[in-house]
Formats: sequence, structure tokens, C-alpha cells
Amino acid sequence: MVWLKSEYVFASMFSYRVPNYSPSFALTSPVPGPSTIKLAIISTAIERNGISYGEKVFNIIRDSKVLIEPPDKIALSKALIKRLKQDVIAKKMPKEKKEMGICAICNEHKEVWKIDNIFICKDCSSNRISSTFGIREYAHFSGPLNIFIEIENEKNLIIDVLKRIKYFGTSDSLVFCKSISEQVPDENLCVKSLKPIGMEGNILLGDLALLLADFKKDISFKDINPYEKVRNRDPYLLSSYVFPIKLEREGKNWVIYTKIKT
Repeated sequence: MVWLKSEYVFASMFSYRVPNYSPSFALTSPVPGPSTIKLAIISTAIERNGISYGEKVFNIIRDSKVLIEPPDKIALSKALIKRLKQDVIAKKMPKEKKEMGICAICNEHKEVWKIDNIFICKDCSSNRISSTFGIREYAHFSGPLNIFIEIENEKNLIIDVLKRIKYFGTSDSLVFCKSISEQVPDENLCVKSLKPIGMEGNILLGDLALLLADFKKDISFKDINPYEKVRNRDPYLLSSYVFPIKLEREGKNWVIYTKIKT
């Protein structure tokens, strides 16, 4: 077993919606969770060499331990954003509400629902884009983010993929890999799951704890493959994670955290 340390620099602010939070009020975790990092690795592998290569990488890292070391300072800020979303109104309408008629958009005679006092078919409803607003939280880092992943085999293959990762979380959270080395992490300086904590010794408890996700131990590639139309089950295991950061300053829509080092 070997630990690989990847150092990532963000070209923009980072955002990763905390699991179970509403998309219209999307608070971010200060760092990406273990499943987000694994998905970024698998997605990069698929983009590089196809789905079969992505499956090979998945089998290597599925059960790998992932630790994230935050930078020295993290600033979080909330923004009011304009959101565009696809309407799927007709798909959610009760079947007994449909009737045969002329769709006001495509002018075809088919099954329609009365939506906003006009008759619309399921296909045209799904193609409509509506505008709405929401709150999105973003993180700004003072320096590189260190990610550690424990690998049993195919070290060089994983190093190659780690170098090519373009983003974590949302697609606009752009990153580039500054360096990769073999290094055992100091777990006290890393975001850590509360679940295994007990008889392992002391940890640095900061001012923040959140739910983050990792892969379940028994999932298959089909459960996370983005090109799979039907997924068998929920592949994610939610756990509470503690962050080795303390509150430094805060305002109405922002907060600054500092990493605990001792």
C-alpha cells in the first residue's frame, strides 16, 4: 500500500453542495468529500480512455481511503444567483389529469396536460427552460488543497489520472495539479470521519462538522457510471466529518476559517 499526495491549485472559487441540502439553498463544504474526489478520478479516466478504462480505475480506488488537508485559510461567501432549470411539469402531473388535445407548442394531437391555462404535451414541457433564483455558497482558498489517496496497486496509472483532473464538485470549480508525491498524511491535519474515531487517539476538533459522502464497499461500476441509464441503488455512504479548522472572522454573508496546526 502507498499513499499518494496530490497538490491542487484552484483557478476559481470552489463549490460542492453538502448532501441533503436543497439546490435552491446550496451551502458548500469547505473541501470536496471522498466520493467527489473518487468521481473526479473516474470521470477523468473515462474522458481519457473510455468507459472500460474508467471501470478499471473504479475497481482500483473504490475502497481506497481518502484524506483531505485544507489550506491555511478558507473563506466562504454566499451569493444570490440566477438559475436556469429544465421544466418537467407534465411528467409530475397525475395521469388522470391528462387528456387528448392539441399541444399549444408543437401543435400535434396527443396526450396533453393543462399547464398555466394552456395545453402542453410531455415532450414540450420537458424542453422548456424556466428562470429562478437561489443561494449558492463558494469557498476561496489561500493556497493549495492537499488530497491523499491510499493505493494498493497500479500506482503509475492513478498518478497519470490525478495529474489530469480538471475540476472538483461543480464544473466551474477548476483546478490544476501542482505536484504529486508519495507521502503518508498527518491525519490530525486532515478532514476526518467521526465513524472510525474511538480508540485511534486524539484528533483536532475544529469549529465545523458536516455530512460528506464516500463510496459504499459493495457497489459496482454500474452504480456510479454516468452513462448508465438505470442505476441499481444509492452508491453513497453518508458520514459526519470533522474539519481541523477554527472560526477566525465572520460577517453577514461570509466567514473565514483558519487551519488548526497544533
